[in-house]
Amino acid sequence: MNLGQTQNKRKWVSKFILSFLAIVGGVDSILHIILPLFPYKLNQYILPFGMSSLVTGILFSLGLSIYWHRNEKNNKIDSQKYFIWLTTILRYWLALYLATFGFEKLFDVNFAFSYHIEDSLVNTLNGQELTWKYYGYSYTLTVIIGLIQIIGSVLLLFRRTTLLGVITLIPVQLNILLINIFYGIGPLTTFISIIMVFGLFYLSLERKEDIIAFFSSYKSKLPSVGTNTVRKLIRFLCILIPFAFVFYYSYDVRKSKKYFGKWKVEKMTRNGKIVSEKAWEKDTLAWKLLYFEERGKLLFCPNPNMYIDSASIFMKYHYDKDKNILKVISYEKSLQKPDTIPVLISKFEDKSMQWKMIFNRDTIQMELRKENH
Repeated sequence: MNLGQTQNKRKWVSKFILSFLAIVGGVDSILHIILPLFPYKLNQYILPFGMSSLVTGILFSLGLSIYWHRNEKNNKIDSQKYFIWLTTILRYWLALYLATFGFEKLFDVNFAFSYHIEDSLVNTLNGQELTWKYYGYSYTLTVIIGLIQIIGSVLLLFRRTTLLGVITLIPVQLNILLINIFYGIGPLTTFISIIMVFGLFYLSLERKEDIIAFFSSYKSKLPSVGTNTVRKLIRFLCILIPFAFVFYYSYDVRKSKKYFGKWKVEKMTRNGKIVSEKAWEKDTLAWKLLYFEERGKLLFCPNPNMYIDSASIFMKYHYDKDKNILKVISYEKSLQKPDTIPVLISKFEDKSMQWKMIFNRDTIQMELRKENH
């Protein structure tokens, strides 16, 4: 830490923030370890005990910051000692908490295999279950994240390597915080993630002069290429070209946006004969669902309840907006020489349409209705 900076008198808000981060975070890190050790018969007291402990920590940090500020004004205390102690507590509880999360990942506690999630449909999973499923898919990735948290925790324990630990941990913890917020992981988990990220940023801001000095003094020793005007033009093009490419590609893809979605086959005829409702159980060409995806992907599924890849047919489609012509491209016979099949669409409305096409020499007619997303 910069000694000169800690000797300067701080505003009360700064004292409260440090007190809050150090004390509330410290209390929560201890609760994270001891509460799972409670006997089963005391489970009903875990939430009240945890919440009361956090509230007590918040009130104590508020009282401490007021006491600290008043006595500093009257020169009755050594303010620097308070700052050093609280900063040390902040570093240590962050290291304790993050090392715990890291080892949980190494020992397959965090993102462990879940049997009920494994057998659940994706569209029935909530944000927390989706996150668990996604990160639990690769144990190697889980171990890498865990090792980063453990290494960062070790670096936080030493003043000389604190900044390196902060730089190591901020990207990982910020990503975890955003996941917790936008995937609805839970209020308490999100709360502690916020404290962790704020704690790491607080430690980095205490070294902001060193960080600014480093980036201000850093300059590549390699010689410049071209003139200043050329370099500015190339820099501009490095951003403009990707933007223009993606913008055009997105515009081209969304020409067929009106078809995007999940379409239910309400009626299907093959060569003039109605395909029975239960024909899909034995006939994989008795489609019940059509999935219009972006980027020209079209999938024909016989199962009316869920998408099954092994039973479905994958095709591509091309839509000419100017001529209002839709063609599907089938790879059933040959991947090298796919069949291009014109589709006659009639009675198209926002949620319904009728199809007519020739597939495998059969004349297929379907009445389709779009299901709500």
